[in-house]
Amino acid sequence: MPNIREQIETNLKLLKFVADSQLTITQINGQRKLGPPLEWTGPPPSPKCEIFVGRIPRNYYEPEIVGVFSSVGKIYELRLMMEFSGINRGYCFIMYTTEQEAARAVRELDQYEICPGNKIGVVASLNNCRLYINHLPRNIDSESIIKVCY
Repeated sequence: MPNIREQIETNLKLLKFVADSQLTITQINGQRKLGPPLEWTGPPPSPKCEIFVGRIPRNYYEPEIVGVFSSVGKIYELRLMMEFSGINRGYCFIMYTTEQEAARAVRELDQYEICPGNKIGVVASLNNCRLYINHLPRNIDSESIIKVCY
């Protein structure tokens, strides 16, 4: 766990980065979200434009991550998962402006050595939003569940 001085330095660096890049930053529900770009108009990019990045060093934050990932395309949004203590959880989601940029990030940055001895994992993001309900009879179908709920 970082000491107070390291936390202050990290926060100051992040504030400077946000001011210099003119991006918005919000933190909600265990994630810190950077973006979208201020000049963006129109709908957000498709879900196929998003990648998952794992094995991020715990002392790396948005300035370091954007520095690496902006080299392959324009970032629309970065969602860095955070602990309550303010330390990153070691993974994030990055949405590019196009599917081609996301594919390029997977192709070129998977197993990239982000710091000595630490290679990150980069894959296409999958929508894993699923609801599991336990203790239902095996023969019940989804239409019956929907009828009861509504």
